[in-house]
Amino acid sequence: MTSILQFVLKHGYFIFFAALFAHQIGCPLPGPLFLLAAGGLAAAGKMKFLVVVGLTISACVLADLVWYEAGRRRGERVLHFIHRLSRDPDFHDRRAKRIFARYGLLLLLVAKFVPGLDAVAPPLAAISRTGRVRFLVFDATGSALYGLVYGGLGYVFSHDLDRAANYVSRAGSFLLGLVFVGICIYYTAHKLIQWSGRVHGSRVAPIALVDRIESGGSIEMPCGVVGGQEHGN
Repeated sequence: MTSILQFVLKHGYFIFFAALFAHQIGCPLPGPLFLLAAGGLAAAGKMKFLVVVGLTISACVLADLVWYEAGRRRGERVLHFIHRLSRDPDFHDRRAKRIFARYGLLLLLVAKFVPGLDAVAPPLAAISRTGRVRFLVFDATGSALYGLVYGGLGYVFSHDLDRAANYVSRAGSFLLGLVFVGICIYYTAHKLIQWSGRVHGSRVAPIALVDRIESGGSIEMPCGVVGGQEHGN
């Protein structure tokens, strides 16, 4: 952890951006550790925290956009390429598609906390014909969350980054759980609002119909239907 901290301190924002971009594009670099280091440097006044988050969003979105466009052009062959080193590429392809079909774009909000899922989520979004604008909005939101969580941990534990790195390695699933619970709460609340709106609309329509009848207004019936019976020719 100390070597990464010194490396980022020496080379500044450029190497931080390059490391995160390389990590997201698929190179074996420890992206979360670079974020922890940048957060620690921000706490020490060597970097600006908002700039760190902004660069995180830019690096991740640019790298994910490469995979998204590859998914648009090459389709499922991109998934097979990503899983080519796994023991059963076809199985991993099917599982990734099944997970995305279940959760949709919400996966982009948590994908960067799950090794492996962060690589397949962008091409899966393209294969499912998600528009670029929607993809960029969700991906940028997930990238911001990624930068805030790991960069924030580095900021809070700036005096003991090794402890923070150890915490991240052991509690990655816990952080993912917190983020996913928050997303589920938002999703459930959104669905409840939509449902209550439909219920309210279904109640208003009969009331409006009764008011119109009582006021003596006419009621238009579908063509060819009188008194609930259809006329023959």
